[in-house]
Amino acid sequence: MNSIFAGLLALAAICGGMGVGVWLARRLPEQHLTGETGTAVSVAMAVVGTLAALVLGLMVNSANASFSARTSAIESLAAGVIKLNRTLLNYGPVTAPIRAELDVYVRAKARELSQPQPAGDIGLTTLHMLEDMNEKILRLPTAGPRDLHLQQRALALVEGVTDARWMLAEKTQVGMPTPFLILLVAWLSLLFANFGLFAPKNATVFTFLLLGATAIAGCIFIILELGSPTQGLIRPSAEPLIRVAEQLKLVNASLPVTAQAGSPAR
Repeated sequence: MNSIFAGLLALAAICGGMGVGVWLARRLPEQHLTGETGTAVSVAMAVVGTLAALVLGLMVNSANASFSARTSAIESLAAGVIKLNRTLLNYGPVTAPIRAELDVYVRAKARELSQPQPAGDIGLTTLHMLEDMNEKILRLPTAGPRDLHLQQRALALVEGVTDARWMLAEKTQVGMPTPFLILLVAWLSLLFANFGLFAPKNATVFTFLLLGATAIAGCIFIILELGSPTQGLIRPSAEPLIRVAEQLKLVNASLPVTAQAGSPAR
């Protein structure tokens, strides 16, 4: 469900509940609006309000944990790329084509993460780049223990980058189930109906009730946004990968032309 639409729908439902309360206050018999009745109803609604607050808090925490995990995966991917590039540099000029492909991969992944992604999109293009680099590292010539060690380390780093990439693919959708959202909004509407029923009928009260309803709707919007980090307005920043791409560009530009071409032996 679109998070903006869901937030506006929640706001309309909560304000509708408040309106129902105001409407009932004008039509119920006087004995139904006494202080004792208001106290009893308020105590019952306090339970509903506490339950709704707990649920909202748990949902915010869950959505934020998912969002933070995706952000950490991006940072891990960026760190893995930097380490892999350094390892390939230490291996020698023969890895120049792989480092060039790594630079292309980082830029492609940064563009991919900077744009909204359809649900279920796992980024097959960049995945194939990683798999191709893995195959090329496996085919690198090993002239001794040092080369073998660096090759194994490079393969381990590619595997780490792949793990971070699959973590990103896994954390694409942790939204709130629609029936659960409907039930939560129903609780909140019932709570605001109580406010509208017993609150004084003046502009100040209605203004702050409206602000409260807007704040709750905003909370629901944030939950849905954090739960859909690849499609909504709030997405984890691809800045770590963008910085890595710039670092790779500077490193490659600082290498001697012969080293970039891969012509000399080590």
